[in-house]
Amino acid sequence: MALCPAYQDGLWVSVVIATYNRPELLRRLLLQFEEQTLPKDRFEVVAVDDGSREDMRVALADLHTSYRLHVERQANAGAARARQRGAEVARGHVLVILDDDMQVGPDYLEKHLEHHTDDHTVVLGRFRPSASLEGMPLFERFYAKILGEVFEGHTKGPVRGHQMYTGNVSIARELFLRAGGFDPEFKAIEDEELGIRLEKRGARFAFSNEAVTIHDSDQTSTEKWLNRSFRDGVYSTKVSHKHKDHLLASPWRHLAAINPISKPFLALSLAAPRAAGGVAKAAVLAAQVADKAGLEPVAIAGTTLVYGMQYYRGVREEMGSLGAAVREYREFSRAAADVARGGGEHRGAYREMVAAIREDHRMMAHYAGKYDARGGGDGGGLASDAVKKIGFQVMVAYRIMRFFRASGRTLAAQAMSRVIRHLYSSDIHWDAELEPGVVVVHGFGLAISYAARVSSGCILYQGVTLGYGNDPVTKRAGAPLLEKNVHVGIGATLYGPITIGEGSKIMAGCVVSQSVPARSVIEAPAPAVRPRAG
Repeated sequence: MALCPAYQDGLWVSVVIATYNRPELLRRLLLQFEEQTLPKDRFEVVAVDDGSREDMRVALADLHTSYRLHVERQANAGAARARQRGAEVARGHVLVILDDDMQVGPDYLEKHLEHHTDDHTVVLGRFRPSASLEGMPLFERFYAKILGEVFEGHTKGPVRGHQMYTGNVSIARELFLRAGGFDPEFKAIEDEELGIRLEKRGARFAFSNEAVTIHDSDQTSTEKWLNRSFRDGVYSTKVSHKHKDHLLASPWRHLAAINPISKPFLALSLAAPRAAGGVAKAAVLAAQVADKAGLEPVAIAGTTLVYGMQYYRGVREEMGSLGAAVREYREFSRAAADVARGGGEHRGAYREMVAAIREDHRMMAHYAGKYDARGGGDGGGLASDAVKKIGFQVMVAYRIMRFFRASGRTLAAQAMSRVIRHLYSSDIHWDAELEPGVVVVHGFGLAISYAARVSSGCILYQGVTLGYGNDPVTKRAGAPLLEKNVHVGIGATLYGPITIGEGSKIMAGCVVSQSVPARSVIEAPAPAVRPRAG
């Protein structure tokens, strides 16, 4: 097996399974790993129980495996957080993530590993429907049809980050951690959001038609499916707002492939979402009637329409108003036309840069009005402040560096990083993610790792370090994540894969190497003061 040379020693694979209220399905899957052709000392399985009614550690207490099985339990927080915890506990070079309602064949892990000849590849495996698909609810047969079309597309063309799914995927653990893992703010579509970040970091995506899982879902509730479809629209919109430079993250990208007959119904979902909800429920009942009458193609078409209506109801919910939805659709259409003419992705990156600079300036003015004893500072405009305020200059330079990176000009981004180093004595990596609305005060002496993430509303004073390091307990490597509105004082050093909770304040001179809950104040010991001898 032609593994990446760095993977030859130690544990090759950690299988991560998030599970919730499925003890028998999980047991079945765990027993199937006993049949793997991969040597048992080369892989482990980490199952994370997401607050099931029955503690899976108790339910599986009688299960003895010849491979290493580790069962974790957490309070119910969703599949994304469970998978994240599993990845942090894992010790293998490669993470294989799959769902608890899957089945796998003996060569499953080997087929994934065949593609891991380097440390920057993400491998998507194939789902095959269960032999009992015909007896499953209509929405499960709809998903099987859609997934079949997706996989057929994967065999013919390149796979992109926004197409990532966590039901059957493998990724180098170090790459996963460097990208920051799953964003805890996403309760759905978290795999798509992570895939986009991985693509931005240069990951290569591959599809394995042989790394197969059998999807054997036990879901039966149409109401839960309707809610899930709505939630997909909400979180797809959140993804597009977070990654405005990634055109294919937009929820509007689906419209080009939609049957024209369906478009008035989707327009209704955007214009009158409450009324559309009633229509969607009536349509799903009609589809079920057609299915019972033996008209499955008609029933699948109706289910597809219902999913689209619920999805765009969710889009409208997240957009906030019809006007906002129309504006964003027009922006998407213009950007798509730019791409069709060539160079559109660069224009999108430029617009994102300008929007981020404006948000940085707005947040700076907000904090000046809140904290500046002079009543808001000089009160200058954006151009004036870009000349007078060094901290804002640093942020403008950072945004330019990120524009180069987003538009594929990596060498220019690296050169801009050197410019920032020489002009401001600040070392900010081009991969560091600072959301729009970050404020830098003074701006000298910053050191920000490529893996650091800083959320909107944060303030960084001079001499701040956000460094890469290892967790002393788990040995996990990474750099800090600052949640929204964190203030980091002069000369503070934060390092390792830690999270600083929203609204916290790190006072001057602190050294922080462990996570901090929201609304915390972290202070360094007061210096000792004593009289001089003599």
